[in-house]
Amino acid sequence: MTEISPYLKFFFGLLFILLGLGYIYKPTVIERINRLIRETFLNDSYVALHRRNWGFLLLLLGGILVYMGFSRL
Repeated sequence: MTEISPYLKFFFGLLFILLGLGYIYKPTVIERINRLIRETFLNDSYVALHRRNWGFLLLLLGGILVYMGFSRL
């Protein structure tokens, strides 16, 4: 079984630490980011208009990642 890269673990560890500190010390910044994501990416009209673009992008990225995973075996 393949192992997760230590750099990836380190990156996500730092991301979670910064997010946790943001929730504790700067909740207004987290609320603004949440509102921005909800208005932009999770907006029903945006999703309805751009669903095929996002779908093809996600399929392409998923296919590339699956290929990269199998090629490492």
